[in-house]
Amino acid sequence: MDAKHYGAGYLMDTGDFLKQLKIHSYTPFSLIKEGTIIDLGCGTGMDAVNMADMLGNGVKVIGIDHDPGMIEQAKKAVGVRENVNFVAGEVAPLDFEDNAVSGIRMERVIQHLPQPDKMFQEVYRVLRVDHPLIIVETIWNSLNFYTAHIEIEQKVRDYLTGKKVNNGWAGNKLTSDLLSNGFREVRLETHCMVVRSKEEANRYLFLDRILEEMTDKKVLTEVEVADFLQTLLLADEKGCFTCSMNLVLAKAVK
Repeated sequence: MDAKHYGAGYLMDTGDFLKQLKIHSYTPFSLIKEGTIIDLGCGTGMDAVNMADMLGNGVKVIGIDHDPGMIEQAKKAVGVRENVNFVAGEVAPLDFEDNAVSGIRMERVIQHLPQPDKMFQEVYRVLRVDHPLIIVETIWNSLNFYTAHIEIEQKVRDYLTGKKVNNGWAGNKLTSDLLSNGFREVRLETHCMVVRSKEEANRYLFLDRILEEMTDKKVLTEVEVADFLQTLLLADEKGCFTCSMNLVLAKAVK
């Protein structure tokens, strides 16, 4: 991305907003009784901690993130838990032996990787045969605001998918990427995220900032943005503001 709009606070907010999807993404690991599970791109560590609590002391959960600030935030959440740890590192290479890991989870990570092939290869290398890989990703081109401004909405989708996000088609390409890297039993589920106010759209999608960026880059005119915002504010005032976007949960095994 051109500018990093997200941080620990944003991840905590969206973590609460997507709570049920997150819990659903932990379920495939519930039968694992020993070994190590990686939460790759763990952010503030909430998911790693939740999985550690769910799985008990027989399983070690390791959260990995490239941002040292996120790792420091995550370590504060460990408390007395002995089955969770956080380390700073990249998605590739991974500091594990071949076939050493009992499960891997990633949430909204691949969209930040312009070239994710090395990551998929590393995940495949370290994962044990018949063990699960779970991925949650955003489908950026599914974003809708349900207005009459069809052209403006399309420009927003195109900007986010093709320019703002490093790998904006990551969620759409998951089936192909998983199969081409040797994973089996690939299954996808779609989950719709809906926000009902402009305040929520700003909190979760940074809507005003995105529109400002698009104006600065001449992707949208000031008149287009003003008309679009006026329509959204009217919908907000009338109680019918709706913004939705799909996320995909992919399950696969090595």
